[in-house]
Amino acid sequence: MKIPRSQQNDQPTPESPYRIRFYKHYGHSPAWQLVPQAVTYFEETGFAPRPYLPPDFTDPCVAAIDEDDKAIGFLTYGCGRESWDISLSYVVPEHRRKYIHTALFDALRNKAKEQGNVDSITCSTHANNLAAQAAFEAQGRTKESITYTYWLKDGSDGKEPTESAAAQSPGRGFEEMRMPEYLVESFDTGLDGPKSMQAFINEKAAEGYSLHQAIERSPCQWVLIFSSLSCGQCQAT
Repeated sequence: MKIPRSQQNDQPTPESPYRIRFYKHYGHSPAWQLVPQAVTYFEETGFAPRPYLPPDFTDPCVAAIDEDDKAIGFLTYGCGRESWDISLSYVVPEHRRKYIHTALFDALRNKAKEQGNVDSITCSTHANNLAAQAAFEAQGRTKESITYTYWLKDGSDGKEPTESAAAQSPGRGFEEMRMPEYLVESFDTGLDGPKSMQAFINEKAAEGYSLHQAIERSPCQWVLIFSSLSCGQCQAT
């Protein structure tokens, strides 16, 4: 998919097979395809609570785009008056340890400096995500606080953790076999219009999924993101 030039802000990265680009909305960038993968990664590693909802599609992002116009890493962030907050960052496994995350953060930092009124860029990560903490500190970020949580119930289904779950993730139980939290589906309404889309949504509901978000690409082309009904917090938009 080609991104309109008006939404692009390329920053060349010499001697690297990718380019850094800023997008006003990550939902209109190649990065949206990586978000479900990122959400699943953070859930399965235990670095995020379940269910873990992705950022809003209207959030801005900076992405690393390869020669095939595909995203290989991204940062989504929110812009406050004096502080920007990184809501989600991810680099695909095969491209890690190549300083892509640092290049993304450096680009965001430079953009904030150019704007002039931004005092800080903040982010958070799990206490056990030592690799992320090391990367953040190497980028010049300062650790300021840490949050403690006492889990009374499993965040995914409201049940108390089981012994098998505790063996897989101490302190946070989860099912040995579970449905993916999110599904991303491309859909063409064709001549039937919204009627055919509703039928497709009903089919997914029978499989245990509810519509989380719908992105219109053209009058007939849509991207539908479904969440597992067990999520309990997901709402159709």
